[in-house]
Amino acid sequence: MNETLPERIRSVIVDSCNDAGVALIDVVMRGQARRLILDVFIDTVDGITHEHCRDVSRGIDERLQDDEFAGRLRAVDVSSPGAEAPVKFLWQLTKHVGRTVRVVRADGSVTEGSLVRADDTGLDVQPKQSKKEPKPLATIPAEDVREAKVLITF
Repeated sequence: MNETLPERIRSVIVDSCNDAGVALIDVVMRGQARRLILDVFIDTVDGITHEHCRDVSRGIDERLQDDEFAGRLRAVDVSSPGAEAPVKFLWQLTKHVGRTVRVVRADGSVTEGSLVRADDTGLDVQPKQSKKEPKPLATIPAEDVREAKVLITF
């Protein structure tokens, strides 16, 4: 699909997120013609609840009530990005301290290990240890993080 989301619709989504007290992480538009689906991904430092999703969805519905774009929508799905999705903002990782993360640095190198600290300045990751050579804590400045995500382990 080559169509882009109109700026006024993005503004409606941002305003709805702000009113609900959540951050807009991403909007994905899929489908075609009069069967478009908007996937709206939101997050907070403490995580997302059903109420957050409901409040954002209602805010979007109310604001688009008289907009011709709304007639083209089959659905607006509001959810968290999911634990396996790369984070857009480092603050999204604060609730995952203690979990295993994978960080791709600007130079392409990868650090994988237990997340010790996450904030807007960067990350501290304790790499997986090997008996042969212990690995020191990796402090990764924010500007050196190309991609970071939580790894699901069982």
